[in-house]
Amino acid sequence: MNRFPSADRLLEFKAVVEAGSISKAADQLYLTRPTLSRRLNELEASLGLRLLQRTTRDLFLTPAGKELYIRAERIAADVDATWKALKLHDDEPRGPLRISVPESEFAAASLFTEFATEFPKVELDIVVTNRRTDLRAAGIDVALVFGKINDPSLITKSIFSNRTLAMATGSFLAEHGMPDSPEAIQNFDCIVLRNSEGFPEVQWPLASGKTLKVRPRMLTAGFRLMVQAVYAGLGIGMLPESALSKNSDLVALFPDDVVREDHLRLVYVERDFQLPHVRAFIERSDKYWKNWLENW
Repeated sequence: MNRFPSADRLLEFKAVVEAGSISKAADQLYLTRPTLSRRLNELEASLGLRLLQRTTRDLFLTPAGKELYIRAERIAADVDATWKALKLHDDEPRGPLRISVPESEFAAASLFTEFATEFPKVELDIVVTNRRTDLRAAGIDVALVFGKINDPSLITKSIFSNRTLAMATGSFLAEHGMPDSPEAIQNFDCIVLRNSEGFPEVQWPLASGKTLKVRPRMLTAGFRLMVQAVYAGLGIGMLPESALSKNSDLVALFPDDVVREDHLRLVYVERDFQLPHVRAFIERSDKYWKNWLENW
């Protein structure tokens, strides 16, 4: 059976990258340069990948090396936080915490400032992106995600679910007319979101399982901008059903036919030992974002 390299090799590789040379890293690790160089060569050979491009003066990470370094950085931080928690024999949240959110509105939430105030030993790193990322490769501890989760190894916690319907303002319909069937929506200007891969969501779902292809007047990756464009009477958009109670001018078009069930979830990597700062953030963000969405 083939064995993967030990975690020590991972930490040595991290030290080489951060020191910028094998010699400097060897000094920091109390190793000889030949020993560290041999271990680095053995690491690359065991993985079958080139991790570093070497010149006489510099080291450059390959794409595989960059991914390994991100993972090594995350693992080293987790190990350090674990040892500190055990040494102090407490459950105080501490250490780096990287969170991914799909919209800047979520990143601007007071949740983060309140969390940082409550736990001053936690180092927050908030990434704003609506693109799906490999949580492990990106070193993400917790992600807030819209839509389906395709990786069954991830732990998901439902924050919010809602029906999403095709809607337009009464003023838009007065000017452009009312579509006489779900399929007729294809002939009207629509406000369309880009999905997490950057592609426009022009195929709108029908309750029958089929889809209808709509014509975008405006494309955006920003949910808030899409909502405001529909409110401004620029076209038809897929909005949460709760928007009807927030804007009396909105009209749901064929709500029994053009409908999608949307979900917002907290997603995180399963760990045998969940670090205190990760657990604390999950507990507080669950409650916070549920309240935020009810009042968006």
